[in-house]
Amino acid sequence: MKLFFQILLMAGMMTYISACDDKLPVSESLSVDTADMESDIAYDVTMEYTDDGFKLMELQAPVLKRRNVNPVKDIFPEGILVKFYKEGEQYATLTSDYAERLPDDYLVIASDNVVFENIKGEKLETSQLKWDERKGKIFTDRFARLTRPDEVIYGYGFTANQDFTEIEFEKTTGKRPVPQLEGVIQ
Repeated sequence: MKLFFQILLMAGMMTYISACDDKLPVSESLSVDTADMESDIAYDVTMEYTDDGFKLMELQAPVLKRRNVNPVKDIFPEGILVKFYKEGEQYATLTSDYAERLPDDYLVIASDNVVFENIKGEKLETSQLKWDERKGKIFTDRFARLTRPDEVIYGYGFTANQDFTEIEFEKTTGKRPVPQLEGVIQ
């Protein structure tokens, strides 16, 4: 019986020793993306910003990646839709195909097909737009097109307050009236 246990113990040790292999095929197939390890990911995100109980802004995004290393950064790789509110009423929207938010700097950088529209029928289109949350300013140093009901303005460098009542181009490259179609269709 003692011999049986010795053989069993030897077989167990041989199995244990032969099972230890430095080249496991599973470990070779695993890859680790350190950027994902430093990020949290959320889907179908809605963020509301309020002040004294009043909604100021609502941000919606299909995907949010929050990078948790300094500097902290929120990345919206599939774009954003931002709705701006004043006294409970929506007055403007901002859309883009990609965006980043730097919470420590209170700055949102929207890029790729950026469109900012307000209830007055004004529409700003550009490739990149920055929004300073603290100052309530939107701005870009890129080419932009501002379409109003009666004119279109083209230029480089644009600054406005977020409710779009104070608008200024650094350098306009063109301005043209929009033809009115009054009385044409009856």
